[in-house]
Amino acid sequence: MKTMEPDPLETLRELRQKAPAAFTRQVMNALPAEPDLPWHVSLCRLWPEHGRWFLPAVAGAAAMLLISTLLISRPPQVNSQRVAVHFEIHAPEAQRVELVGTFTEWQTGQIQLAGPDASGHWTAEVELPSGRHEYSFLVNGKQWVTDPRADIRRADGFGRENAVLEF
Repeated sequence: MKTMEPDPLETLRELRQKAPAAFTRQVMNALPAEPDLPWHVSLCRLWPEHGRWFLPAVAGAAAMLLISTLLISRPPQVNSQRVAVHFEIHAPEAQRVELVGTFTEWQTGQIQLAGPDASGHWTAEVELPSGRHEYSFLVNGKQWVTDPRADIRRADGFGRENAVLEF
């Protein structure tokens, strides 16, 4: 006759004891609060397969910021319609007067006004594309003067105002 060997699982069940009440708390307290993982493992945990969408969301936001910056900074399309505009300023003491604005990309030395005439006026005729333009006069290469005849003015961010033309 065969002798019956005891079932190992049954033996284990008989030996099983209940863990003390504080056992779970003691184990959890013994674990480190934050595992010390290498940076690349922490970075990989941010990918979607780990249920976190933080990194893809940041990458998408950065891409949108880049695209919007590129779209905003694109130069405006050149309008073929140009309008002759007369600029004039009374500056009888001036030695030189320049016209500087968005149409010169605020670069000096591009548009010199003629003058002064007998009454102290400096003038220039400039063909500009239709649209919105900001400008100012530069007297003797040092003094910025807003066109006193301008109907529209806008703060330039440097404590002065620019004259605005819109046509």
